[in-house]
Amino acid sequence: MQTKKDPISVDAFHFDRVALETEPQQNIQVSLLAIEADDQYLQEADLAAGNIYQIVTPFQVVPEKSGFAVSGQISRVVQLLDFFGKPEEIDQKELKKLSRPLIEYIETLTYQVTTVALNRGVQLQFTAALTED
Repeated sequence: MQTKKDPISVDAFHFDRVALETEPQQNIQVSLLAIEADDQYLQEADLAAGNIYQIVTPFQVVPEKSGFAVSGQISRVVQLLDFFGKPEEIDQKELKKLSRPLIEYIETLTYQVTTVALNRGVQLQFTAALTED
């Protein structure tokens, strides 16, 4: 699927120190949201080329025995060229491909922040769990 992509946006990113015994957590959601018809972005876009969506990825992660937690939200606007269907009609593998750069941003930000905050970079590696309908 051909796409036009805007830059990735870090809407929020939080780093917190937590107790080493804090229960591990990996909660990363990926949503594909239609942009509202009255949005200024749509008024300036060529909708004849394909639908425009915002990929939104809220997250909350506590690696096991790490002493820290990260949370926040990363997003990106994408235009799916020659696609005029609904978000739920997009193949799970295609959604994974579209969202992977946002997940990598979470990994990169976490590494960079832990390098400064903990004097050691912590490399997270997430893999998507595909759901079959």
